[in-house]
Amino acid sequence: MSEIYRKYEGHPGKKRYAVWLLELLGRVYTRLRFNMKVEGLENMPPKGATLVLAKHVRNSDIPLGLVRAIHPVRWDVWCIMKDTLAKGLAAKFFLNCGGIPVDRKNPEKSKRDLLVARKALHDGRLVTIFPEQTHFKGKMGKGRTPGFRFVMGRPENPVHVVPIGFEYLFHKFPRRTEVFIRIGKPVPYDNHSVPETFLHERMHEIAQLSGLQYNHEPVTRGKPTSVKV
Repeated sequence: MSEIYRKYEGHPGKKRYAVWLLELLGRVYTRLRFNMKVEGLENMPPKGATLVLAKHVRNSDIPLGLVRAIHPVRWDVWCIMKDTLAKGLAAKFFLNCGGIPVDRKNPEKSKRDLLVARKALHDGRLVTIFPEQTHFKGKMGKGRTPGFRFVMGRPENPVHVVPIGFEYLFHKFPRRTEVFIRIGKPVPYDNHSVPETFLHERMHEIAQLSGLQYNHEPVTRGKPTSVKV
């Protein structure tokens, strides 16, 4: 368990108090606000280098996905977050939860932080990315390759990549919002994979898991990957 809280250069590291407090708050929040159903929990790898690519609908995706889709299987979770969350009174808390701040407008300024994500991933931990980089309600945003490509790097051993979809069915008060979290099957990424093509295929899976369609064109062409069952 202590390895979960390992520090990396340039990051204060995860702290036990922050992780458990986030779990507690997440459980309370999700039970009060949402009626949830999680599908495909058996698809989440219980250990080893895993990159989760998740749909981003709203801020609640973070506690919902963490508490209901990831923590039931593993706790060694790190997450790319927008740099604005690393400022102000709550900054230290989010960092101690495993948040890795990235400046989406100027990603060049975030190379050190992205290297933290890459090191955590290649150390066999789980790293989460929202490839759309911002909220898209009722539609799919374009998957952004640079962050994905940088964090993934060229792994010596295959990395499990897991797509997660969110579908919200909103109701008027007092009915709780219904949320479907669907976890897709892991797909291996190795140093022979083509980042642009690989991410494009995963974006189609994320859309399907979210009850949406992905209508964006791929950045480049490459050899398709297949899901191994």
